Amino acid sequence: MNFRRLLSISALAAFVFLAAGCASVNTVEPLYPQAKPDRVPDKRVITDLRLNDIASIVEVDHALSSTGLQRVQVKLTNTKAAVKNVNYRFQWFDAQGFALEDEPTQIIVIEGGDSRTVQDTAPSPNAVDWKLTLSESSAYTPGLAPSSSPTRR
Repeated sequence: MNFRRLLSISALAAFVFLAAGCASVNTVEPLYPQAKPDRVPDKRVITDLRLNDIASIVEVDHALSSTGLQRVQVKLTNTKAAVKNVNYRFQWFDAQGFALEDEPTQIIVIEGGDSRTVQDTAPSPNAVDWKLTLSESSAYTPGLAPSSSPTRR
């Protein structure tokens, strides 16, 4: 076997090995779930199609907390095969449209092909509206080699 052929086979084997190492998930859930979420009609502004692939908004649900505060839950799906980190931040507004106290930016890790939810509770009873901001995170994901960690393009 010549050197070029051996090199080609080695490169192909390395590619297959790395591709097989991409994290993805299989899931199972009840066919007839008992939960009856209160779906919220929403307005989406998508300026980054790549981000939309790794954190696609599937549904938005609303509820009241036991203390009467507004709660919101947003289901995100990563349609890519690789694990991705996403920054998210909720901002709440009062009836006059003024922003209430800012929530800190947080990071969620979404496995390839998986869905995760982000949620928040209003900081006060004066909160009537909210906005969720998403951005791709360059944070290191534990368990991934640094060369595999998410990067911005």
